[in-house]
Amino acid sequence: MAPLRLICWEGYDTPAIVVPFERRHGVDVHAQTLLSDAGTAEAIAAGSDRYDVLNINNAYVAGYLYPRGLVMPLDTARFAAGAQHRLAQFERLYRWTRAPDTGELIGICQRFGAFNLVINTRAVSVAAAEDQGFALAADPANRGRFGILRYEDFNIFHLCIASGLNPFVPLDDAQERAFEATARAWFGGAALITDDHHRLNRALKRREIDFYLSGGTYTASPARLDGHDEIHAVTPCSGPIDGRGGIVFVEITCRLRQPEPHPHGEDFLAYLVEPETAVRAALVDGTCNPVAQMGDRRVFDAFSAKHLNAIQWDTLERDIARCADYDIVPNHASLRTRLRKVADAP
Repeated sequence: MAPLRLICWEGYDTPAIVVPFERRHGVDVHAQTLLSDAGTAEAIAAGSDRYDVLNINNAYVAGYLYPRGLVMPLDTARFAAGAQHRLAQFERLYRWTRAPDTGELIGICQRFGAFNLVINTRAVSVAAAEDQGFALAADPANRGRFGILRYEDFNIFHLCIASGLNPFVPLDDAQERAFEATARAWFGGAALITDDHHRLNRALKRREIDFYLSGGTYTASPARLDGHDEIHAVTPCSGPIDGRGGIVFVEITCRLRQPEPHPHGEDFLAYLVEPETAVRAALVDGTCNPVAQMGDRRVFDAFSAKHLNAIQWDTLERDIARCADYDIVPNHASLRTRLRKVADAP
């Protein structure tokens, strides 16, 4: 049997997730980690990359790949029980699993969370960070005191917000130039720029930086699991996206349409929402992340008090209420070009 080809965000490619499925079905899983939602979706749409199963942030399934005929509907009855076990307070996020035209089930949701900025509370108070949000990077006193997590798609969201722009509406040239000016200020003022959130957490713990931009529950959780509660993910109180100043993502896993669909493609999605797998996905590789399946007591009870503290469970609902959903940026291509011109400059 041909291998099941999976492309996914980090975590789903690990043996903890892949190996039990391989043993159960007698099939090899060839997993590749994606680094950009937009870049991956564009490559799939262009036909340059061929996969059976895709795990990606929400908007690119229902809003980009499905309208192009590249996502296969799922057997709704097969996933009905899992839908009943989702966290009811985050119901708004689950619309991304449905086709926008027919309402058919086209994916399953699992990991989610607010993703904005991370502070060391010994240097920056939660109240100040929530009030100022990404404007912290514009304060001359913070020059050389912050880092940037180079997650390009999120950087675009956050640079727009910091420029007073809603990234989810078309922008004119003057607004794009404002975005680029903010990017120059960020990358010129940052002490550390990396795509490794563990490195940024270490810098926070050592007080080499006071905060980093583009980060959240997921990236802060390893440090918090190690007992460093001063490392704290923050969601701004307000901003230019209909009053919201933060972003919440939910990962959607879907089957990609192929001339010969893999016979175990839907099996993999059903396996992901099983309680044991959902727990492994939440806690994979020393991280801790909320998952939609926490509405099932078998999943929720697997989270210790330490785990719940790591994901800032006590404020999670409030933080996500302050966020706009991760969505497609109309000006993404041109903003990405401007961002790279700044970020990749010698």
